[in-house]
Amino acid sequence: MHGWAGNRLRVDLTEGTYKVEKLTPEYLRRWIGGRGLNSDIVYHETWEGMDPLDPANPLCFAAGPLTGTFAPLAGRTTVSALSPMTCSYRGTNVHGHGDTNMGGQFSTYLKYAGYDQIVVKGKAAKPVYIFIDDDKVEIRDASHLWGQKVKAATKHLIEELGDPDVKVACIGPAGENLVRFACVVNTFSSSGGRTGMGCVMGSKNLKAIAIRGTKPLTYGNPDKFAKEAWKLREVVHNSPSAIRRREEGTFDLFDAGNIIGINAHKNHSTGYMPGIEETYGGIQWASKYLFRRKGCWSCPVSCGRYTYIKEGKYAGFHCGGPEMESACNLGPRIDSTDVDEVNIMCGMVNDLGLDSISAGAALSWSMEAFEKGLLTKEDTGGIEFKWADMETSKKVLEMIAYREGFGNLLAEGNIRIAEIIGRGTDKIVPHCRGLEHISVDPRIAMGFSLGYAMSTRGSDHLKNYSCLEFQGCAMSRKELVLDALGPELNEEFWKDFPKELYTLTTKPKLVYWSEKNKCVADLVGCCCQAIGSWGGAGDWRAYTPLFREATGFDMTDEEIFLAAERVINIERANWNRAGSARQDDTHIDRFFDEGVVDGPYKGMKIDRAEWAWAQSEYYKYHGWDEEGFITPEKATELGIEEIIPDMESGRKLYREYLSRINNQ
Repeated sequence: MHGWAGNRLRVDLTEGTYKVEKLTPEYLRRWIGGRGLNSDIVYHETWEGMDPLDPANPLCFAAGPLTGTFAPLAGRTTVSALSPMTCSYRGTNVHGHGDTNMGGQFSTYLKYAGYDQIVVKGKAAKPVYIFIDDDKVEIRDASHLWGQKVKAATKHLIEELGDPDVKVACIGPAGENLVRFACVVNTFSSSGGRTGMGCVMGSKNLKAIAIRGTKPLTYGNPDKFAKEAWKLREVVHNSPSAIRRREEGTFDLFDAGNIIGINAHKNHSTGYMPGIEETYGGIQWASKYLFRRKGCWSCPVSCGRYTYIKEGKYAGFHCGGPEMESACNLGPRIDSTDVDEVNIMCGMVNDLGLDSISAGAALSWSMEAFEKGLLTKEDTGGIEFKWADMETSKKVLEMIAYREGFGNLLAEGNIRIAEIIGRGTDKIVPHCRGLEHISVDPRIAMGFSLGYAMSTRGSDHLKNYSCLEFQGCAMSRKELVLDALGPELNEEFWKDFPKELYTLTTKPKLVYWSEKNKCVADLVGCCCQAIGSWGGAGDWRAYTPLFREATGFDMTDEEIFLAAERVINIERANWNRAGSARQDDTHIDRFFDEGVVDGPYKGMKIDRAEWAWAQSEYYKYHGWDEEGFITPEKATELGIEEIIPDMESGRKLYREYLSRINNQ
């Protein structure tokens, strides 16, 4: 076995046992690695109606065949399980596929220890952590770590194990207290934020996984692999996007986002925040706060930040990050331009183990609901929410992590608390499948908008990376996007695409293609930055030569792309069998009925008729039926015929739901 370690580690916390399974070449051809290995397990080892906090819910950590190699950006870890955060319009107890992707170095040392994947089931009787030391696996007492924040727990474990090279993935108080949007954090500050994987980890009484790995990787064709890796590293390293990212981090997206007019100001109510690039722009932020750049494993870009506040009230504060999404959702989303305070809150959520996007969404929803009179002090235990109130926001973040007072409700996620409060508060929750939107308003960038709604993990842009549409938009700073793409996309893919962001005409094709493009990066264990719209390496085919030389497998590009389609479909099947289909592939009424309030796209909103057409067109590209269900023919084509009975039972649930809604 080359490239892969060839082993899956299964841990049963209830029994306190573990076993190692061999992964066959045939199996790896089907699922490749990373996200593919996890998605296979999550679908086949969960069931419709399962509670995500059931001890049987498999919590999976996986690396790809390029993880830990010299391939550029080869340090990603996919973490997956049935999600406690997401849900369906059929009801908040209807759950589907959940996963998150984190950088850092955890998956590299997972491979060096001899494993491609860890699958954790069961629930320990008391807090524990798993220590993997190459072939030696131990389940150890973590009572002394329980209650510690992320940085303290990580430092404590490294010191306890006596090796600074030990890599730790852990949860903070949010995961321990089963906050539905709790995250998993590795290497102190590399977070897997979305869909509540930290909540699943906490439900198992699992505080951390620590790994020491010392085994070498082998390559099918080492000389050819080295040549291909160096070539791609040079392309990525010298690309305009990488040069910009090294200087500005992901904060460079603030500039582009506000020029286009798509930032999520005030809980996605306005669609535009004047002057955001002047406050949060990458150059300004770096000059004031950047202590040093931070890179994940084998990264020639190092877009990560390490923050240090040099002066003022918070002089001496330091933390890993933040990324643009964290800053935007804890800044403009709550109407704040106080970047010192935003940095503090970004550090807080990371250390508490909260998803920064959902945390910012909880605050902004509360502020808008309070402003509209939908939420009162009687509901909040005396807390008065106001836009840009940073002191209250910091207090509430702590309350969420420890499930104290009103924070106990907010810890359920916006759509659930809105259901509890009532009074129409659900109408101001920007979400798809219960997962709150990121920082891009869906009324303007229609590729983003359709991608949100079709994502297999709820509202999300990283499942399809449809910001590729920015390549064709008219902007005053075209170099932000035009120079970032490889020649394949510039010359071939984009020639038939219109320049307007706001047209849906070609977006179904874009979303269908780009979700497979992104999936290939998740399968091989590399960062999407290399092959997304900001990566400079072109598309998914940048990684296929490295895959072949690392593994020695003779899989064609088309076979690898088909594997990506198989993974997307098995994730969709998890939703379909729960009766979630066309009714969930959409947005809340706000984005159809209310236009953007200001900026270059003032008045823009989604057209309902065009949206219905785009849904159907997207399904056609996938070969699904008009209701959004995977057909028997598509399942057979992908070699996943076992899902066919589940699709039929899910369709019945879907039609029962429609009948009930139509009769109300």
